[in-house]
Amino acid sequence: MGHSGIIANIGAFNGPSAGAAKYDVLTALLVMASQGETVEARLALRLSLLITARFNWRKGVFAVGQKELARMWGVTDRTVKREMAEMRARGWIEVAVPAARGRVAEYRIMFEAVLGETMPYWPAVGPDFAARLTGAPEPEVKGNVVPLRRESAPEPQEGLWGAVAARLREQDSAVYDAWFAQLVIVDLGQGVLTLLAPTKFLADYVGTHYLPRVLAAALAEDRSVRDVKVLAPGG
Repeated sequence: MGHSGIIANIGAFNGPSAGAAKYDVLTALLVMASQGETVEARLALRLSLLITARFNWRKGVFAVGQKELARMWGVTDRTVKREMAEMRARGWIEVAVPAARGRVAEYRIMFEAVLGETMPYWPAVGPDFAARLTGAPEPEVKGNVVPLRRESAPEPQEGLWGAVAARLREQDSAVYDAWFAQLVIVDLGQGVLTLLAPTKFLADYVGTHYLPRVLAAALAEDRSVRDVKVLAPGG
């Protein structure tokens, strides 16, 4: 899945918004632990515990011995090896400093990859959560007032893209009118939502600036979507 730029504050772990960014990561992992399939849910829960107990946010690594991990997770050393290998295979973690005599290995957590796998579960936390992680405006709550619909934009299509377009329009009608209203669906094969833009400029701009937002909206409607592509005419 194409997840580049998924989290808007991925580099904010040491700045003024560091606290919120850390909680967002843990929230994403824990909602997947609560609702995900058996393997991913178990890995998400164990990584959450590891982050909470042993991750050094300043250095961006964790260094935990195999026996300590086995004790923390309540498993055998063999299970620790298997679980760490699975996290590496998924691209969740990578070795930063190999183990040496008298020193355990240090690992980096690849937050972009981790958050990419948690994305289907973001809507369960709330629209504000998904909006924040993709850089979309957070939905405004104004009691029972229903905002007037903008007449400048074409009506969304039916089906999956119609539902996704409606969600994007609700998030930010101005952005929707400018960049999403003219997109049309051309295919939904093998979990890839393929859209067609009227011009190459629009296709390139949406692909560069708004793809994570579109993907998050698509996943909120259909968890089987794994990627979004925006094509130009003749592309």
